[in-house]
Amino acid sequence: MDAGRKQPDEDSLRSYMVGEYDLIGRKPDSTATYTGHLTLREENGVLQVTRTIDGKTDKCVARFDTVAGDDRIPVLRMHFHLDGMEYDATYRWQSDPDNYPRFTGYVYLADTKSPGLEAVFPIHR
Repeated sequence: MDAGRKQPDEDSLRSYMVGEYDLIGRKPDSTATYTGHLTLREENGVLQVTRTIDGKTDKCVARFDTVAGDDRIPVLRMHFHLDGMEYDATYRWQSDPDNYPRFTGYVYLADTKSPGLEAVFPIHR
């Protein structure tokens, strides 16, 4: 493997992830659930995110990162607002049977004891 190459290839991942998604989630430290819509767009090498939950829209950016030390497992991170609170989220992705990405992740507040959960599914048009 070429040590100078970014792992994973962020350009092709951004292109792969661009699209419209349905979102379901559970808030951190809560049993409260929510549904919404998520849009991923690529602009100037950045993955722009628009999240709409209960009619409220928040925009943020997603960035690639790795976790698990030397294992360097690729993840997608977001920092967003929901109900006036600041959240951080970390997602893993996989391809569904039609080769569209699906995301699952943990959602955190600053002092979270039990992380929230989100699952994000592609809307096929």
